[in-house]
Amino acid sequence: MTLPSDPIGLAGLQYFGRTTASVSHELKNALAIIKENAGLLNDYLLLAEKGTTIDPARYKTVAVRIEDQTRRADQLIRNMNRFAHSVDSPVQSVVLDDLVALLAALSLREAAMRQVALTVRPTQSTITVTTAPFALLTLLGNCITFALAATQPGQTITLGIAPEGHDVQILFDSLTGLADMPGEAFPKESDKALLTALNARFKADGPAGRMVITLSGR
Repeated sequence: MTLPSDPIGLAGLQYFGRTTASVSHELKNALAIIKENAGLLNDYLLLAEKGTTIDPARYKTVAVRIEDQTRRADQLIRNMNRFAHSVDSPVQSVVLDDLVALLAALSLREAAMRQVALTVRPTQSTITVTTAPFALLTLLGNCITFALAATQPGQTITLGIAPEGHDVQILFDSLTGLADMPGEAFPKESDKALLTALNARFKADGPAGRMVITLSGR
Protein backbone atom coordinates (compact mmCIF):
# COMPACT_ATOMS: atom_id res chain seq x y z
CA MET A 1 0.00 0.00 0.00
CA THR A 2 1.35 3.43 -0.97
CA LEU A 3 0.05 6.59 0.67
CA PRO A 4 0.19 9.98 -1.06
CA SER A 5 3.34 11.95 -0.28
CA ASP A 6 2.42 15.01 1.79
CA PRO A 7 5.28 15.88 4.17
CA ILE A 8 3.46 18.83 5.76
CA GLY A 9 0.24 16.88 6.33
CA LEU A 10 2.12 13.89 7.74
CA ALA A 11 4.23 16.09 10.03
CA GLY A 12 1.07 17.78 11.29
CA LEU A 13 -0.65 14.47 12.00
CA GLN A 14 2.41 13.16 13.82
CA TYR A 15 2.66 16.28 15.97
CA PHE A 16 -1.07 16.26 16.70
CA GLY A 17 -0.88 12.59 17.64
CA ARG A 18 2.06 12.84 20.01
CA THR A 19 0.70 16.01 21.60
CA THR A 20 -2.71 14.41 22.17
CA ALA A 21 -1.03 11.33 23.65
CA SER A 22 1.09 13.48 25.97
CA VAL A 23 -1.82 15.62 27.20
CA SER A 24 -4.11 12.61 27.68
CA HIS A 25 -1.37 10.87 29.68
CA GLU A 26 -1.06 13.90 31.97
CA LEU A 27 -4.84 14.12 32.29
CA LYS A 28 -5.03 10.45 33.21
CA ASN A 29 -2.41 11.02 35.92
CA ALA A 30 -4.42 13.91 37.37
CA LEU A 31 -7.61 11.82 37.40
CA ALA A 32 -5.76 8.92 39.05
CA ILE A 33 -4.60 11.20 41.88
CA ILE A 34 -8.14 12.57 42.31
CA LYS A 35 -9.50 9.02 42.47
CA GLU A 36 -6.86 7.98 45.00
CA ASN A 37 -7.66 10.92 47.28
CA ALA A 38 -11.42 10.41 46.89
CA GLY A 39 -10.84 6.84 48.10
CA LEU A 40 -8.82 8.13 51.06
CA LEU A 41 -11.61 10.57 51.91
CA ASN A 42 -14.11 7.71 51.82
CA ASP A 43 -11.88 5.71 54.20
CA TYR A 44 -11.88 8.63 56.65
CA LEU A 45 -15.67 8.82 56.47
CA LEU A 46 -16.02 5.08 57.16
CA LEU A 47 -13.74 5.41 60.18
CA ALA A 48 -15.73 8.40 61.42
CA GLU A 49 -18.98 6.42 61.08
CA LYS A 50 -17.45 3.78 63.36
CA GLY A 51 -16.67 6.38 66.00
CA THR A 52 -13.02 7.05 65.21
CA THR A 53 -12.02 10.68 65.68
CA ILE A 54 -10.44 12.06 62.52
CA ASP A 55 -8.28 15.17 62.66
CA PRO A 56 -9.99 17.81 60.45
CA ALA A 57 -6.56 18.67 59.03
CA ARG A 58 -6.60 15.30 57.25
CA TYR A 59 -9.80 16.23 55.43
CA LYS A 60 -8.27 19.57 54.48
CA THR A 61 -5.13 17.92 53.11
CA VAL A 62 -7.18 15.60 50.90
CA ALA A 63 -9.41 18.46 49.74
CA VAL A 64 -6.37 20.55 48.76
CA ARG A 65 -4.90 17.65 46.77
CA ILE A 66 -8.16 17.14 44.90
CA GLU A 67 -8.48 20.87 44.23
CA ASP A 68 -4.89 21.08 42.93
CA GLN A 69 -5.38 18.16 40.54
CA THR A 70 -8.75 19.52 39.39
CA ARG A 71 -7.05 22.80 38.45
CA ARG A 72 -4.28 20.85 36.73
CA ALA A 73 -6.79 18.81 34.71
CA ASP A 74 -8.74 21.95 33.81
CA GLN A 75 -5.59 23.66 32.50
CA LEU A 76 -4.63 20.58 30.48
CA ILE A 77 -8.07 20.55 28.84
CA ARG A 78 -7.90 24.30 28.18
CA ASN A 79 -4.50 23.90 26.50
CA MET A 80 -5.73 20.99 24.40
CA ASN A 81 -8.82 22.98 23.41
CA ARG A 82 -6.69 25.91 22.25
CA PHE A 83 -4.43 23.52 20.35
CA ALA A 84 -7.40 21.87 18.64
CA HIS A 85 -8.76 25.28 17.57
CA SER A 86 -5.44 26.11 15.87
CA VAL A 87 -6.79 24.28 12.81
CA ASP A 88 -10.02 26.31 12.63
CA SER A 89 -8.63 28.61 9.93
CA PRO A 90 -5.61 27.73 7.77
CA VAL A 91 -4.28 31.29 8.06
CA GLN A 92 -5.19 33.78 10.76
CA SER A 93 -3.87 36.58 12.94
CA VAL A 94 -2.40 35.22 16.17
CA VAL A 95 -0.71 36.68 19.23
CA LEU A 96 2.70 35.08 18.97
CA ASP A 97 3.35 35.43 22.70
CA ASP A 98 0.28 33.28 23.43
CA LEU A 99 1.20 30.72 20.78
CA VAL A 100 4.73 30.26 22.18
CA ALA A 101 3.33 30.00 25.72
CA LEU A 102 0.93 27.30 24.48
CA LEU A 103 3.82 25.51 22.78
CA ALA A 104 5.75 25.46 26.07
CA ALA A 105 2.72 24.18 28.00
CA LEU A 106 2.11 21.38 25.49
CA SER A 107 5.79 20.39 25.64
CA LEU A 108 6.21 20.19 29.42
CA ARG A 109 5.88 16.41 29.68
CA GLU A 110 8.28 15.81 26.77
CA ALA A 111 10.78 18.13 28.47
CA ALA A 112 10.29 16.48 31.87
CA MET A 113 11.05 13.08 30.35
CA ARG A 114 14.40 14.56 29.25
CA GLN A 115 14.87 16.13 32.70
CA VAL A 116 14.92 19.56 31.07
CA ALA A 117 12.88 22.60 32.12
CA LEU A 118 11.19 25.06 29.76
CA THR A 119 10.70 28.75 30.39
CA VAL A 120 9.30 31.58 28.26
CA ARG A 121 11.02 34.96 28.33
CA PRO A 122 8.40 37.75 28.58
CA THR A 123 8.22 40.28 25.75
CA GLN A 124 8.06 44.04 26.27
CA SER A 125 5.06 44.36 23.95
CA THR A 126 2.57 41.99 22.34
CA ILE A 127 3.58 40.72 18.90
CA THR A 128 0.86 39.73 16.44
CA VAL A 129 1.53 37.84 13.21
CA THR A 130 -0.56 36.52 10.35
CA THR A 131 0.38 32.89 9.89
CA ALA A 132 -0.84 29.30 9.73
CA PRO A 133 -0.99 28.59 13.50
CA PHE A 134 -1.19 24.79 13.33
CA ALA A 135 1.66 24.55 10.82
CA LEU A 136 3.72 26.92 12.96
CA LEU A 137 3.01 24.91 16.12
CA THR A 138 4.04 21.76 14.26
CA LEU A 139 7.33 23.32 13.18
CA LEU A 140 8.03 24.75 16.63
CA GLY A 141 7.08 21.45 18.26
CA ASN A 142 9.66 19.70 16.09
CA CYS A 143 12.16 22.40 17.09
CA ILE A 144 11.43 21.67 20.75
CA THR A 145 12.04 17.95 20.21
CA PHE A 146 15.39 18.68 18.57
CA ALA A 147 16.28 21.31 21.18
CA LEU A 148 15.65 18.81 23.98
CA ALA A 149 18.00 16.35 22.30
CA ALA A 150 20.59 19.14 22.17
CA THR A 151 20.31 20.02 25.87
CA GLN A 152 21.90 18.34 28.86
CA PRO A 153 19.65 16.98 31.65
CA GLY A 154 19.15 19.46 34.46
CA GLN A 155 19.31 22.47 32.14
CA THR A 156 16.61 24.99 31.18
CA ILE A 157 15.64 25.90 27.62
CA THR A 158 14.49 29.50 27.29
CA LEU A 159 11.98 30.39 24.58
CA GLY A 160 11.76 33.99 23.45
CA ILE A 161 10.35 36.30 20.80
CA ALA A 162 12.17 39.27 19.28
CA PRO A 163 11.19 41.67 16.48
CA GLU A 164 13.77 41.96 13.71
CA GLY A 165 12.80 44.83 11.42
CA HIS A 166 9.68 43.72 9.55
CA ASP A 167 10.33 40.14 10.65
CA VAL A 168 10.01 38.40 14.00
CA GLN A 169 12.29 35.79 15.54
CA ILE A 170 11.38 32.86 17.78
CA LEU A 171 14.41 31.97 19.89
CA PHE A 172 15.45 28.73 21.56
CA ASP A 173 18.29 29.53 23.97
CA SER A 174 20.62 27.65 26.34
CA LEU A 175 20.96 24.55 24.13
CA THR A 176 24.12 23.31 25.83
CA GLY A 177 24.76 20.42 23.43
CA LEU A 178 23.78 22.09 20.15
CA ALA A 179 27.37 22.36 18.90
CA ASP A 180 27.72 18.57 19.15
CA MET A 181 24.60 17.78 17.11
CA PRO A 182 25.09 16.63 13.49
CA GLY A 183 24.20 19.33 10.98
CA GLU A 184 21.82 17.06 9.08
CA ALA A 185 19.77 16.21 12.19
CA PHE A 186 17.55 19.28 11.78
CA PRO A 187 15.68 20.52 9.86
CA LYS A 188 14.36 17.36 8.23
CA GLU A 189 12.62 17.39 4.85
CA SER A 190 9.18 17.87 6.43
CA ASP A 191 10.54 20.77 8.49
CA LYS A 192 12.00 22.36 5.36
CA ALA A 193 8.58 22.06 3.71
CA LEU A 194 7.00 23.75 6.73
CA LEU A 195 9.60 26.53 6.65
CA THR A 196 8.83 27.18 2.99
CA ALA A 197 5.07 27.15 3.55
CA LEU A 198 5.40 29.56 6.49
CA ASN A 199 7.83 31.86 4.65
CA ALA A 200 10.25 31.25 7.51
CA ARG A 201 13.97 30.66 7.95
CA PHE A 202 15.92 28.46 10.36
CA LYS A 203 19.35 29.16 11.82
CA ALA A 204 21.38 27.27 14.41
CA ASP A 205 24.33 28.80 16.27
CA GLY A 206 26.12 25.93 17.99
CA PRO A 207 28.69 27.94 20.00
CA ALA A 208 25.94 30.27 21.27
CA GLY A 209 23.57 27.37 22.00
CA ARG A 210 20.78 29.10 20.10
CA MET A 211 18.27 28.18 17.41
CA VAL A 212 16.22 30.82 15.61
CA ILE A 213 13.07 30.60 13.53
CA THR A 214 12.52 33.84 11.61
CA LEU A 215 9.04 34.61 10.30
CA SER A 216 9.21 36.99 7.35
CA GLY A 217 7.00 40.02 6.87
CA ARG A 218 4.73 40.39 9.90
